[in-house]
Amino acid sequence: MTAPPEGPTGRRPIAVPLAALVTVTGLAVTTVLGGFATAPEKPPKRLGQGSTVDQEQFTTTFVGSRTVSEPGLFGGPAKRLLEIELLVVNKGEETAGTGVPYQEGHGGGSFGTSLLKVSPEIKGKYGASVFTPTGGGESSQLHPALPTSVVVRYELEDGQRPPRQLTIDVGTYEWREGITLAPGWFLVTKDGEGDEGGEKPVVTAQVTLPVMPRGTRS
Repeated sequence: MTAPPEGPTGRRPIAVPLAALVTVTGLAVTTVLGGFATAPEKPPKRLGQGSTVDQEQFTTTFVGSRTVSEPGLFGGPAKRLLEIELLVVNKGEETAGTGVPYQEGHGGGSFGTSLLKVSPEIKGKYGASVFTPTGGGESSQLHPALPTSVVVRYELEDGQRPPRQLTIDVGTYEWREGITLAPGWFLVTKDGEGDEGGEKPVVTAQVTLPVMPRGTRS
């Protein structure tokens, strides 16, 4: 390799490898920008009625939302219900439960946990129930590979007006095999952004549904 020519001072300039120049340049740019920047978080998909969301453990189609009036028991006042209808396929190898919508500190184990938030908040009398209709009854089971109708139901309070539309924040699952936890499906979360610095579920999609009036159920 031929030595570089001498400079004006009679000293040969120090040869700096190209890789080192690239590294130094990158560090300089990082310093100017204020440290090592992280890639921006990918925003959730914004979807509408009829959309399908892949939640890894489940595939869920958001069929629609409606209000329903249901006759009261023994001649009592009618119940006013708001329902969200879904079509769910359990992609796991074991039967899963329908569960209830997400509650802080509960990270998995059922389909309902992936329904992270409904906006505006529906303040029903007893919270939301999540079930599969079965010939006049209700079930809480989602069998593998079987497309199953799922209903999320709120009983509205007296005088409460249902919203014209609602938006559902939807989470997704991942399979984990840890040392302290039994292998299973858990919500995808991000650290340090939940209540008191705990984990917070990642919103995969936000699905907006119009709330349609559907009359009276006998």
